[in-house]
Amino acid sequence: MATTLTYTVFSLGEAQLHQLHTSQGKLFVMGEVAVELFQESPTAFLQELRKSKTTRLNSSHRDVLHTIAELQLPVESTASTAGVTLLPAATVEALLVDKRRLELVQPFKLALLKLASQEAARLMAAGEYELALPVALDAVQQGQALFKPSPALQLFPLYLLAAQANLGLRRAKQCEDFLALASWLAMKEPGLTSHTMKSQLARLYGQLYAFQGRQPEALGAFAEDVYYCAAEYGPEDARTSLGYYNMGKVFQAQGEGDKAAACNDQVLKIWTAVLCRVVLGVAQTADGLVPEASAPAELPVGRLQLMEVVDMLLDVGRARVAAHGPGHTSVADTHFATCLALVQLEERERAAEQLDAAAAVYADSSDTNRAKLMEMARIMVDSI
Repeated sequence: MATTLTYTVFSLGEAQLHQLHTSQGKLFVMGEVAVELFQESPTAFLQELRKSKTTRLNSSHRDVLHTIAELQLPVESTASTAGVTLLPAATVEALLVDKRRLELVQPFKLALLKLASQEAARLMAAGEYELALPVALDAVQQGQALFKPSPALQLFPLYLLAAQANLGLRRAKQCEDFLALASWLAMKEPGLTSHTMKSQLARLYGQLYAFQGRQPEALGAFAEDVYYCAAEYGPEDARTSLGYYNMGKVFQAQGEGDKAAACNDQVLKIWTAVLCRVVLGVAQTADGLVPEASAPAELPVGRLQLMEVVDMLLDVGRARVAAHGPGHTSVADTHFATCLALVQLEERERAAEQLDAAAAVYADSSDTNRAKLMEMARIMVDSI
């Protein structure tokens, strides 16, 4: 049975193209290119391509044909018998130049660069660093070609992607080289380098130094991350929490348990407040629970990042168990926050396990606000 291929939608001015993710690579449908970009019939356009010996591929794979039919994309008249013609990105770019559609060349290159960056980030979020590295390096090469002759600040996030991919593969020297390139761009354009960019750079330096065992330098870099995140979003924003968590890990490695616990406390405080607002629609105040009049529709992090947050909260919980034992209230607090994160991810079974673990510790508590929160959380878990 034929299945629908994954595809990416490109918008170029008023034109729209679909890039199919096939077994032969990521390819555009020639018929759609002909109609959308050049207002020509697919059959006549294919004849021109044959004369010019332009690079192209032919496919009769049923998944390809099924996807094209499902998307209702135009194809050449011979497609039903001879298969469809597919074009690599380089061919589409060359055609834009040859046919004097120069106004679309730059947007097309930028779209390709954006997609490569997103793919590299997605692969790294999934822990697929071996697959992410070549994609990240290709994005760097595309960016360097696009923004030449002089290095531009647009290369900054591309250098960070390459640095992160190398660090994920434990290639410290290559990681440091790309971080140095990003640092140079930031120093070259200080007025255009945002707090968020500085935070991202400091965080990666911190991760590199921690990997190298340079704990004091790692601590300084993570402190910078917290500073710039706090300046951009606020000290109690969810996006600032990772800096506190990373500082806690360094303190723990240095044997400074009290400082590590203080950092973890801040992480849990931030995420409990954020998740109560988003998942339960309430805020905890000195006067008790207050319904959020304008609860945020979504968290400031995506699904893959929220999965990492769950891992972070579980790690904080393990540290608290080691310090206080499994029956301590602070351990139950981590179970409760983790439950809310899993509710947001719609992972009912795991959320219920965390809620039950919290309930077992809270059983003797006389805190009415806590009881209300637990009741609300139970309703949310049961509704998944």
